[in-house]
Amino acid sequence: MSKMTRTCACCGKGTMHGNRVSKSYNHTRRVWRPNLLKIKTEIDGTTATYTICTRCLRSGFVTKKINIVPANAGAQAVAK
Repeated sequence: MSKMTRTCACCGKGTMHGNRVSKSYNHTRRVWRPNLLKIKTEIDGTTATYTICTRCLRSGFVTKKINIVPANAGAQAVAK
């Protein structure tokens, strides 16, 4: 994988360019960036970190990999 770009690895959503328009109708350039998160996910049995937009995460295209810690893990460490 090359350098991280501001694009979603799932849908390819990236930055958009346009104009900011003031009340006096002056135009200046601006950039809209997607809401990206770095998500650990498991694909074909291998865990990898991908940059995913929140819409793909919400829609269920990608599921987060969650590490589940046993409820009494802290109690065992104290007892030893």
